[in-house]
Amino acid sequence: MSIELLTACIKKLIKIHQLFNELAEEKTECVTKGDIAHLKTLMQKETVQLKQLQRVEQERVRLVQFFMESKGLVTEVGTLAEILPHVSDGEKEELVSLQEQIVQQIQTLKQKNQLNQQLIEDSLRFVNLSLDVLQPELETGNYQRPDQGDDEPLGRSLFDSKA
Repeated sequence: MSIELLTACIKKLIKIHQLFNELAEEKTECVTKGDIAHLKTLMQKETVQLKQLQRVEQERVRLVQFFMESKGLVTEVGTLAEILPHVSDGEKEELVSLQEQIVQQIQTLKQKNQLNQQLIEDSLRFVNLSLDVLQPELETGNYQRPDQGDDEPLGRSLFDSKA
């Protein structure tokens, strides 16, 4: 087996990760604008890409194992590092370059996902704060014995049905 199939597979992985980065960037815009409908669409696209990523990753592992078997070696993990000692210098240089590109894409994706997670957490905090402002504390102002329970039900609603 030539190493060309493996390089083509890694290039597919890089393209998928680039697409994930583009989707993450769009998600950031959706979260900041509050466009939930578009965010839902992006998440559906992301799910499709995730399935494709899993399929291509399995193909990559299978290609590494096939390459190692063709050289009379056994591998269980199927990493790129296992192949590098058994390829020519030109192939090694190309594989290392592709490896660096995919690592860069993954790091960028991690940073964008962390930003999106922080934005969503901030939005949730804002929603909870807004609910707290709309739902004032009930204080009787009278002395109450500590052993007596509240007569008020625990689950209060925003709307007073008695009013």
